[in-house]
Amino acid sequence: MAVAATFILAAIAACTGENLFTGPALGGTLLGPTVEITAPAAGATVAPGDSVQVTVNVASANGVSQVTFSGVFGTGTAAFISQVVSLSSQDTTLSRFLKQTGTTTGSAMIIVKASDLLAASAADTVTVTIGS
Repeated sequence: MAVAATFILAAIAACTGENLFTGPALGGTLLGPTVEITAPAAGATVAPGDSVQVTVNVASANGVSQVTFSGVFGTGTAAFISQVVSLSSQDTTLSRFLKQTGTTTGSAMIIVKASDLLAASAADTVTVTIGS
């Protein structure tokens, strides 16, 4: 018991406060998925009522399990009908057409969220203008 207590005290005394984990976790890596929206470009204009094609690169060393496409106005109301894609690959490029929820105009944020097989997630966003 005294040996264990001495070891714990020595470990606490040696701690610098920067507990950054950089090695692999059990069954995979500590890093979650990466998400990069490649289209549409930020600031793109979409006509009211039109669909918008969203293209995204997703990757995870642990395998990507799900990608969710959605979009909201600044008020938090839905601008586009959400789509969920289930998959089981390490990296891929996906493209989906998001249909607008109505004909409301204004600034809307497109959000693409990816989750990996270890339940880690990440997202990317791009803001577009609906209307002129």
